[in-house]
This record gives sequence, structure tokens and C-alpha cells, in this order.
Amino acid sequence: MTDTPSLSVVIPAHNAAATIPAQLDALLAQAWTDPWEIVIVDNCSTDATARIATEYAARDPRVRLVAASDRAGVSYCRNVGLRAARADAIAMCDADDQVAPGWVAAMGVALATNELVTGPLDVDALNPPWVANTRGRAIAGGPGDFCGIPFAHSCNLGLRRELSDRCGGFDESLPAGEDIEWSFRAAGCGATVTYIPGALVQYRYRTSLAGLWRQARTYGQVRPRLVRRFRAAGTQITQTPSWRGWLWLARHLNLFGSREGRARWLWVAGGQVGRLEATLRLPGVGSTR
Repeated sequence: MTDTPSLSVVIPAHNAAATIPAQLDALLAQAWTDPWEIVIVDNCSTDATARIATEYAARDPRVRLVAASDRAGVSYCRNVGLRAARADAIAMCDADDQVAPGWVAAMGVALATNELVTGPLDVDALNPPWVANTRGRAIAGGPGDFCGIPFAHSCNLGLRRELSDRCGGFDESLPAGEDIEWSFRAAGCGATVTYIPGALVQYRYRTSLAGLWRQARTYGQVRPRLVRRFRAAGTQITQTPSWRGWLWLARHLNLFGSREGRARWLWVAGGQVGRLEATLRLPGVGSTR
């Protein structure tokens, strides 16, 4: 590629051999008049991720492979991608999802006039109904919302480089929720999350009960850390009291009669357990005010 791209699409990838071909095919089928590139950031994969990325790069000059091999971690991987991107407008998507037609053009056009953008997530296209119904569809109707704080989901995020220069990269100490924390800092630097309906990503949930449990527990562990950080910055945060989640679990033990019910119950339970673990380690974060 000789032209400086107008847009860099950054894809963090760790052991994504099973899903990244579909994402790359969806991206390379996109139509946009401006030059753009795809930066695959391989984070310590032990499967065929790097080989697949190399094969795509050999076939299409828009594709590049970058190694993020110093340590494991999605925030570190995203930051490597930010530094490797050649364009001043950068869009991020994940290796296990699929962008819908028009996503590249929607991101590229939106980032010409906005610093921070996001779009809808479709949870039905890539997930069986029993999985799609476990976590609801709120993410399909607008930016993410964390206790009243709007954020751009990292799997469907566009930003201008000057914004990341002002507010810094993703927090590499967080195992999850890095998009929430980064969007919060970006807002402190004067950025507003702009919602672009045409920038649709088909989002893939975990499809095993163990995977759902692990992810929910991780999210639960991060939640009190974010709440404490935002409150320390002077932001008023109101949470749903934790006891309501435990009460919901007790009242819905009957959900174990179906696979969908078990998945939904374990998702809530994982979040509750993670939240409790973090609260016990971080005194003073359990308040609901």
C-alpha cells in the first residue's frame, strides 16, 4: 500500500483462528472510496491466528500483521494497534465478531467530523437464540451505558488519533471494562460519544456455560474498580444494590430446567460472585449511592 490510509481498522487477536477469517472476509468485502487498511494485532496466540493473518496479508496489501508479544492482555494489544495504525482515524473491531456491510464507510465518514464514535451491536446474527437471550439486547439500541456513563464498546469503536494523544491509551491494568474506563477519560478530555446507526457489528457471545460464567465473573470483578475510580474523579454513580441480584438468583432457580435458563442464571451469578469478590478486596466500594 503506497497511499496513506484515511482509516485504519485495528483487530486485536488472541487464538482467533476459528473466527478471524469470517471477520477479515467481511471487512475485505466492504466498499469505500478512500484508502484504508486492516491492522491485525496478534497477542501471543498459540493457534494458527498469525499464519491466517499472514496469508490474508499476502493476498491483499491492505492487510498487515503486527505482533503484540511482550505480554498478554487486550488493552495492551489495543495500544499496540493504536501505535501501529497509519491513519489518523482509527476504528476497532474484534476478531470473533463480524462487521456488517457499510461498516467501514460509516466509520470513515463519521470520523471525519467526530472524535469518538460507536454503533449498534447485533446479538442475533452470530448467536443461537438460547445464547442471545441470556444478556438482553440493550447494546443494540445505543452507546453502552455503565451506571449512567455512556461509552463506546471496544468491539465497535472509532476514534481520532489526537483524542488518544490527549487522554492516553487503554488501561492495561484492567482485564475487562477498558472501553468504559477509556470512554470516561475521553469525556474528561472533551469528547462526546457519537452514535452511528450504520456502523453495525454482529457480536458473538460465549457459547459454553463455563465461558459465560468466566466472562460474567470477570466483568463483575471489574465493576467495583470502575465505580471507585469514577467516584474518586467526582462523578456521581448510582448502582443497583447487590442484594437485588442475589434475590433474583434465589427467585429464579427454576430456570435450570432449560439450557437458556441455565445460561441466563449463570450469567447473573457470575457477575454477582465477581462483584462480591472485588468488593471484599476493595473496602468502601460497596455503597449504592
